[in-house]
Amino acid sequence: MLVKTRLIAVCAILALLAAACGSRLSNDDLATGGGTGSGATASSSGSATDGPGISKGSGTDDTPKVGTLPVPCGMAADGKASTKAPAGTVPGVTADTIKIAVISDRAGQVKVPTISIEESMKAFVGFCNEFGGINGRKLELTTIDSKLFNHLEATKEACNDGVFAIVGSGSVTDNSGAQAMVDCGLIEVPAYTVTPAKSLSERLVQPLPNPANGINVGPARYIKKEYPKAIKKAAILHGGIDAIDIQAKRLKKSYKAQGFDFTYDKRTGVIQESYTSEVKEMKDKGIKYVTMISATSEVVKLLRDMKTQGFSPEIVDLGQQYYDPDLLKEPGAEGALVQLNTVPFEEEKDSPALQAYLAAYAKVQGDKPEPSSLGVQSYSAGLLFATAAKAAGPDLTRDSVLAQLKKIKKWDGGGLHFISDPGDNSVSTCFMYDVVKGGKFVRLEPKKATTFNCNKDYAYDLHDDYGGGAKVGG
Repeated sequence: MLVKTRLIAVCAILALLAAACGSRLSNDDLATGGGTGSGATASSSGSATDGPGISKGSGTDDTPKVGTLPVPCGMAADGKASTKAPAGTVPGVTADTIKIAVISDRAGQVKVPTISIEESMKAFVGFCNEFGGINGRKLELTTIDSKLFNHLEATKEACNDGVFAIVGSGSVTDNSGAQAMVDCGLIEVPAYTVTPAKSLSERLVQPLPNPANGINVGPARYIKKEYPKAIKKAAILHGGIDAIDIQAKRLKKSYKAQGFDFTYDKRTGVIQESYTSEVKEMKDKGIKYVTMISATSEVVKLLRDMKTQGFSPEIVDLGQQYYDPDLLKEPGAEGALVQLNTVPFEEEKDSPALQAYLAAYAKVQGDKPEPSSLGVQSYSAGLLFATAAKAAGPDLTRDSVLAQLKKIKKWDGGGLHFISDPGDNSVSTCFMYDVVKGGKFVRLEPKKATTFNCNKDYAYDLHDDYGGGAKVGG
């Protein structure tokens, strides 16, 4: 029971990833055996240079593109590989290699929706090296398992292993290693961040910023427009751990400012046998809008109990982490709205960038889970790092790459996700909704494939009222 409870707690924490969730892995796909840490460079077959999603330039510009993004990998500007070592001693950089690490929760025998992050970084390294590396330097990847609760130890391993940067990472307890990463001089381009300490780190730039002191109210504005009466009888349920409390506090403050009245606010258990009493209470109160911050398994129980008791609120509003096939197995999920921040896999044919990711992912050797939305974010992080490292030139330093990362103010990974502002660590101002219809995820808002509803006014400033967590730096 202890292992199961800790697993649900971890999955619930993942609900905090307001710009970072959306696993599409089945239970079987999520399962992974034990593992202690480091791995090797990805191996691949075939050629990425003329593969799916890659377009070749024409005329004077023959730069290949991954989706709409010029491929940041290739030989140096003179068409040759770098043949000189960097000036001074730069950890992880030689004349012909750049050593990076990815940290993620593989978690032994419990199931977590972060496993595809490691495989996605292997896919990116294989893709990039097929083009010639970054300015001619091939990437070498070290994989490190943070085992749910060992992010500090994983970060120290990266520090001691002499890697140049941490790229494409994602760990539930990322706050524990946030200061250690800064103290050892590393830079990081993660797939996502969870905690305030990590999201506000001075030496970190992420493709889809999720700063703790801001939140995207675009979904709230959409719900208010489409269901104006429902928001006056709103309910929020949230799993009973501190990290979830922080997210619930952020959401309630920002949504109340949009006119939501949470007449039912319940801090539930981390794991419950059922939600019968909660459903009865909401039904008695005439609740019209329901949202929940927890794990998919808990939301499935809630929806099942709602269906059993004949409780049908006007709107069920679910976060990105519920873009999960397990949700589709529950008949009570029919009609539920699910937020997304990456292009849905159902729209692969309309997204060259997604095609390129999936083609690279397919080349990763060995057993691997199905790709996930988190994996897409990890791949985007790899592209973001490579873009900055290429711009920094052959004489790489961590600070020069970090400076280039902070110059990137517009980013979508070539069309993998909505446009973001990594350089300024700005809160997202885009969203989209799928709706569960006929047991499938179907696009709802906006209607056009691969697009997102974006407005700069969707950014809501929480100032310092976001549940604590000092900015990491030094």
